[in-house]
Amino acid sequence: MKVIEAREVEQLVRATFPAKRAFSAEAELGLTPGAPAAIAFVHGGPDPFLDRQFDSWLDGAARFVPVHQILNRLCRAGALPPGDYAVTRRGTA
Repeated sequence: MKVIEAREVEQLVRATFPAKRAFSAEAELGLTPGAPAAIAFVHGGPDPFLDRQFDSWLDGAARFVPVHQILNRLCRAGALPPGDYAVTRRGTA
């Protein structure tokens, strides 16, 4: 499992999806103090049902998307390799 800090996810999202320049991984993924890491399997393939929700999130119509959708789209964009991920708060592992 690859451990990735929320800070790195924020940087990847902001660089890959210009519409999300104000993205906060801690806030949007619920990575509050004491919360467990957000865990997801990333395959990098399309999913027409989930892609619509993600596109709505990029456009500002949807307020939330789960961690696996964010990481999967980063994978599809070439920013992350496929695999299992644990997203942690800053300074925790």
